[in-house]
Amino acid sequence: MVLQSLDRGLDALNILAKHDLVSVTELAKELEVDKSTASRIMETLRQHDMVQLDKKTRKYKLGFRVLHLAERFRSRLQIIDIARPVLLEVSRELGQSVHLCAYNKGMVYVIDQVVSDLPYSMSAMVGLIEPIHSSSVGKCIFAYRTPERMEEILEDYEFTSYTVHTITEKAKLLEEFEKIRSQGYAVDDEEMFIGVRCIAVPVFGYLNSARYGIGISGPIDLMSPEKLEIYRKRLMVAAKKIRREVELL
Repeated sequence: MVLQSLDRGLDALNILAKHDLVSVTELAKELEVDKSTASRIMETLRQHDMVQLDKKTRKYKLGFRVLHLAERFRSRLQIIDIARPVLLEVSRELGQSVHLCAYNKGMVYVIDQVVSDLPYSMSAMVGLIEPIHSSSVGKCIFAYRTPERMEEILEDYEFTSYTVHTITEKAKLLEEFEKIRSQGYAVDDEEMFIGVRCIAVPVFGYLNSARYGIGISGPIDLMSPEKLEIYRKRLMVAAKKIRREVELL
């Protein structure tokens, strides 16, 4: 049984996570409730420091309590402690920022990253949800779901078109997944952002499941096929090292 008020409060937080600022009117529309109900939800969340009210715009944004909870959650993820030394090695060797992502309930999240000091490197935002149809790490993790799980998630999946290169059809995405499983890595070739190319490999765990992935992003002129091959080999070595450490737990 779902507690409706709590359910709506959590939905409100998810809506705020997608936008910088949200008004009560906008929230009421998305939650499909009246303004007075939306206002009470936000006031309750505000009292718990989950949201803040911007005095200038009279709109709401996520509060510091959310950051606190997120950091407490991250501090308990063993994979971060295991993977970070490996990511540091890769970043120092290649001069690139490297990010670590995790799969959970049909979504792929950036959970950690090591940022390079070099000016041309590109980083990802921790907490970001990586699309499973357009990001290299999202594709490389999701490609290893069971056919049944793929079908379940893709049935109502929204294929947002970020660029002219984004895959927007289920059949083509399934072909891409087959290619990824065959070659062992995934590439985002300007599918999220024009001028940006990314490469990622899965990190396998128990029962050969791909729960995690590691990736590198960069300007397309610095991510040539020759460079991608260098990054692919290094990322695969790193993924195997992380897997060995995970299996020792």
